[in-house]
Amino acid sequence: MILEARNLCWSARGRPILAGVDLSVSEGETLGLVGPNGSGKSTLMQLLAGIREPSSGEVRVKGRRLAEMPRRQAAQMIAFLEQQAETTEAITVRDAVELGRTPWLTPLQPWSAEDDRIVARALADADMEGFERRSWSTLSGGERQRVHLARALAQCPQILLLDEPTNHLDIQHQLSILGLVARLPVTAVIALHDLNQALACDRVGVLSSGRLVALGTPEEVLTIERVHAVFGVRVSIVSDPCDGTRLFRFRPLA
Repeated sequence: MILEARNLCWSARGRPILAGVDLSVSEGETLGLVGPNGSGKSTLMQLLAGIREPSSGEVRVKGRRLAEMPRRQAAQMIAFLEQQAETTEAITVRDAVELGRTPWLTPLQPWSAEDDRIVARALADADMEGFERRSWSTLSGGERQRVHLARALAQCPQILLLDEPTNHLDIQHQLSILGLVARLPVTAVIALHDLNQALACDRVGVLSSGRLVALGTPEEVLTIERVHAVFGVRVSIVSDPCDGTRLFRFRPLA
């Protein structure tokens, strides 16, 4: 397993936010995390990224405790796209994406033509070519999200953690980003609001009130009964007439 959470817990001011989460992610797998607002998705992502220290339990990367790894080495392994990542700095799009190369630079290994190539590819993959000289302050929410994705891609991680990566994106770019992640030779953990998007993941974990209540393939986990119980909606499963893809249709309980 490339990434593991063992009895992971986190509390704020004595209030448990995440409790006893155990999960393992295989190399090359795409794991989706779903759950209602406040279920602990973002907290779990921050713990997996090493942004927060767990109250108890541990995160392991390739068998090593994340807390004991040098920060530089951890940053070479894991890239994290936060749900709300902002900056007050007066920087350009190119500056922001170049930050992804920081873990790989040393006095003995300064910026090189290879770094230029990696940054250019990341910008192209995130559909941000031609934006290099644009100021961060002039970008829309969706454009900023794509820049942050490009920065994460420029990091060349083995593990990509994405907290609601389709937030602020139009439908075209939502499909483009999720398709790109599926094609990348990385292990991905993606927190998602859209259950239909989660159906495309290899496995899905369902969070409710800070606990991981189900983990398995989308067909095993995202059942009508569980979606109703966790999300508080009526749901039916329909088949796309174009290709037979399984889709959810939601209705309020009232």
